[in-house]
Amino acid sequence: MANAPRHSERAGVRGLVERLDGVFGSRRLGRELALLQRTFDAVPDGWMVLGDSGAVATENDAARRLLGMVRGDHRTLVEVARDPAVDSLIAGEVEDGIVEIASPIDESTRLELRHIRADGGQSIVLVRDVTTLNRLLTMRQDFIANVSHELRTPLTVIVGYLEALEDDDIDLDTMRRLLNRLHAPAERMKALVDDLLTLTRLESSPMPGPDDVEVVNVAAMVDSIVAEARQLAGPEHEFHIAVDSDLCVAGVPTELHSACFNLVANAIRYSPDGGPIHVRWQASDSGPRFEVEDAGQGIAAEHLSRLTERFFRVDLADSRARGGTGLGLAIVKHVLRRHNSELRVASEVGEGSVFHFVLPAISTSETGAAPPA
Repeated sequence: MANAPRHSERAGVRGLVERLDGVFGSRRLGRELALLQRTFDAVPDGWMVLGDSGAVATENDAARRLLGMVRGDHRTLVEVARDPAVDSLIAGEVEDGIVEIASPIDESTRLELRHIRADGGQSIVLVRDVTTLNRLLTMRQDFIANVSHELRTPLTVIVGYLEALEDDDIDLDTMRRLLNRLHAPAERMKALVDDLLTLTRLESSPMPGPDDVEVVNVAAMVDSIVAEARQLAGPEHEFHIAVDSDLCVAGVPTELHSACFNLVANAIRYSPDGGPIHVRWQASDSGPRFEVEDAGQGIAAEHLSRLTERFFRVDLADSRARGGTGLGLAIVKHVLRRHNSELRVASEVGEGSVFHFVLPAISTSETGAAPPA
């Protein structure tokens, strides 16, 4: 009988320990579940668990944001997405278990949904925003198509003249005349390939380091650019130069020369009727500013954001008659990006255009320069 109280005490202690284990175990489980939920919410792509009826059982923040859901929204995914393709996806009728739909809250946003079956009749759906990826793929396809087209045109001309030269009865004067006509398309192909190589190098190269950067006398560079540009200009073009010879910058000379020349050449090309072309390199409140102003046709507001796209031309009808490769402003954009600057454009149709960018200044007395990046 003396052992009975001790047995009762041990049983009571054991019960208390079991209850405490249950409480603390539940708390640990709750903390782990909360940590897991926070982890899933931090994932940039959406995910959700569907029950056997197709209703959404749980989801993370990204899924709610991409599909316009609220927490605790237990509609079916078909009701949420409002796209018949999702019904086929859940039914397993889609190859590879992937569909692409428009976001139910924004038609311009494209979503990729991947369906994965799990145990117990449940399934998992992964949601990813592929809008940017699609745009990049479209740009790549357009780029390949544009390069092919731009190369095919002069190549067709060259092949035609070469076939004419194969005629056994051709006289020497005709042969010389045909050979002279081969120069223009050949030079166009060379310019296109050179610009493509330049653009590729600018995109793939690391930012300029100390060994690449020099003190650039932009005023002297402008003089050589204008002298070179006069060969492209017609007799109706008038150049007005305003430069501050004391303003210098730290940069890659060849790259800055390419950017500035492309802007001047662009002004010549898009003011076919001539008129004044102003080239300025002067101080401004933001820093030394390079500016090219023309009195050409101007650019409509809806085209301004696309000017630096490869091969984009405002007027496709006579773009080839103007010359150029369609890559000049794309090269300017990448050069300026490598010098921590960007191209600004102000234009009105019929009033001409102003292209400018700003670079950090250094003193002409400096013998070295820090890298622009």
